[in-house]
Amino acid sequence: MKKALDGLVLREIKTGDNDRRILILTADEGKMWITAKGARSTKSKVASLCRIFTYANLELYEKNGCRWLSGGSINNSFSGINGDIVGFSLASYVLQLADEISGEEMGAEEVLRMTLNTLYAIEKKLKPYPQIKATYELFAANISGFMPNLEACPDCSKSDFSPDGELWLDVMNGTVLCRQCLEKRSGGLPLPDTDSFETRNILVPLDASALEAMRYVTSAPPQRIFAFGLTVERSMSLFCRAAETYLLNHLERDFDTLHFYNSIKEEK
Repeated sequence: MKKALDGLVLREIKTGDNDRRILILTADEGKMWITAKGARSTKSKVASLCRIFTYANLELYEKNGCRWLSGGSINNSFSGINGDIVGFSLASYVLQLADEISGEEMGAEEVLRMTLNTLYAIEKKLKPYPQIKATYELFAANISGFMPNLEACPDCSKSDFSPDGELWLDVMNGTVLCRQCLEKRSGGLPLPDTDSFETRNILVPLDASALEAMRYVTSAPPQRIFAFGLTVERSMSLFCRAAETYLLNHLERDFDTLHFYNSIKEEK
């Protein structure tokens, strides 16, 4: 059976003597593996379709229970990403997250659209890299079904916080706490490692601006999700730290691409 579909290359691996296998993300069928015969040859007509970050219309056929690439055309190669090592490392992390939060044989239109928008934002440097990263991390948490309740402090129901007020993201319980309620909970003492339900206590500081940015990301339409800014460096730092800490603790795993991004970013 032959068909054509649009897919974003998330991963590529060498196989056989001269072939490649690529993992692509599609809108209707989620992730799928495709084998490209001879794609490692300099004469291959499909080699350019097999590079990570490439979004292409792929022609394939199925034989012996496998999918084989026969041709296609590139929609967007995001070639500008390759010219910036920090951008490249961030884009690699985004692809690894997209792989993590999507499945096979299930629709992934929202994940695909957001991933493409994020690669474009990285390539064109539409926003600071830390902001792009944190935005995608919060999207990943949201689409995976474990976004925190950011509307109000669960203890006092306060939702409007002053710019200089102290706030905390209760990572494992998925809520935001004001300073007064946190002090009441702890009796003024440091919280133990776990609560009465044996849930880890992980608290990340926020301020009102960082919280508003998190609220915006979780409610904005895809085409407007990057349309915000944080002009105060501390607020940006809090926003980024909260997004990464929240996602990694709920996914319960780490990412080698994230370590690479952080190491490269620090060197720069």
